[in-house]
Amino acid sequence: MPSRIVQRILSETGDPRLFSILAEDLRLSDLQSLLIEVYQARSAALAEKDLLERASRELMAPSKVDARLLHAFDAAAFEAAEGFEAVELSPVGPLGLNRVLGEVGQNSVLTTIRNAEVLGDATMALALECARRRKDGNTGLARLCASHRLVRLQPFDRPGFVPHFRLFSMVSAGRDTGSFAFETEHLAEHVRFYLRLFQCLNARGFRFGPALVEISDTAITRTLLLSKGVSPDDVRANIRAHRLGGSQRFLAERNIVLPDAVEDPERELLEVDGTSRLSLLRTRLREILGAFPDAQLRFNFARMEGLAYYSGPFLRISPAAPDGERYAIIDGGFTNWTARLLQNKKERLLTTGIGTEFACFRYRPRA
Repeated sequence: MPSRIVQRILSETGDPRLFSILAEDLRLSDLQSLLIEVYQARSAALAEKDLLERASRELMAPSKVDARLLHAFDAAAFEAAEGFEAVELSPVGPLGLNRVLGEVGQNSVLTTIRNAEVLGDATMALALECARRRKDGNTGLARLCASHRLVRLQPFDRPGFVPHFRLFSMVSAGRDTGSFAFETEHLAEHVRFYLRLFQCLNARGFRFGPALVEISDTAITRTLLLSKGVSPDDVRANIRAHRLGGSQRFLAERNIVLPDAVEDPERELLEVDGTSRLSLLRTRLREILGAFPDAQLRFNFARMEGLAYYSGPFLRISPAAPDGERYAIIDGGFTNWTARLLQNKKERLLTTGIGTEFACFRYRPRA
């Protein structure tokens, strides 16, 4: 069903089939050619004053973070990620990348008239690259990282969140090795990288305090929600990653309490299936955190942002900031993207990322 805006346009033009002609009847290549001509005519009518007026939009304004600070951050990140191949991504991906893989609405990404879209999530582009490599006969592990400026058009109502920003992303892709071993090994490797990154950045003057590492699991949280009468569709319709505090509000409105600070899932959640597979992960993460004594580990099964996005374990890391708050600047988890792209259920993919811009804004070095 067309939106109200489309319905108004159809009414004003007097052609009720205009939308269906553009959306369904025309081939994509013909639609591209048509739109190129339309925007060529539109741009020919613009003048210098129009450019200056439109440049004031936040989408087109430069970053408020000093470029040298971003460069210092990236230098430390690439140094700490020495075991990952560094990739310089294209600014655009194929049309539908965010919608097909991440179920992200097309109105949240910047779509071009050449059947492409500006990257809104670098991990999806890295997933495509992993799938391409493995499809071409490279059956080994793909471990990639990238620093990229992204564009996301969903509304943000919190200081520090902007329509375009830099993100440092990492992915590990390979074949399932059984017994939850792939998940344990690579999730632990990503956690270790970020804790090392904080150390490297602090040596450069940044101020990252003790980190809280939270591990969640889509299967366990869904089981807990179903036992409370909450369906996956209800969560999908009400929880959005960019709406901060959404999980807490959702649960509070329904008088539901889920465990959010579990130390040992297998011991503390005896009635829930699937917690035993997290024991190996817990043991491995505790070994890693031994080298970072200030870091804390806990399992959070009350987090619902990501339930429709991840598949299996997912994580969030929140280091203490100079202002006394904790900010979840690192997010990631396992997805089914390469399994779907390669039509192979044995494929595994872990994606994580850190918001470079926000990290520099909140944890910047002393002046």
